[in-house]
Amino acid sequence: MNTQPQFAEGTDIAQSQSGLDALTQSGWTLDAEGSGIQKTFYFRTYFKSVSFINVIASQSASKKHHPTMTSRIGSVDVHWTTHHPRGLTEKDIAMAEYCEEAAGLTGAVEQEQGKKCGPTPGSGV
Repeated sequence: MNTQPQFAEGTDIAQSQSGLDALTQSGWTLDAEGSGIQKTFYFRTYFKSVSFINVIASQSASKKHHPTMTSRIGSVDVHWTTHHPRGLTEKDIAMAEYCEEAAGLTGAVEQEQGKKCGPTPGSGV
C-alpha cells in the first residue's frame, strides 16, 4: 500500500487502522486518494454477482452508508468512502468487513474461477 490512508475528521484512527490492516490481508486496497477502500469480488455466475450486490445494498440501506459498485458478468467492484466528513471512517471499515462475510455467503471465488465474458457459441466471434 503506497498511499497513506486519509481518515475523516473524528475517526478513531488506531481502531480504523487496525481494521484496515486486517482488510488489506483480504485483498482490499486504498483508492488513489487514500480516502476510500476498494476490492473486486469474483463469482461463477452473473446471478451470484447480482445476489452479492443485493445483499450489500440491503445492509448499506439499513446503515445509511452506500458504496459505489460496478457489476460485470462475473465480478463486482466495491468502493467505500465517506463524503461528510471526507475520508475513511469506521463505517467504511465495517461495511468492507460485511462485504467479506456476504462474499462467502453468496459464493465468491478466486479471480481465475470467475465467469468470463466470451463469445457466444455459433456467433463467429
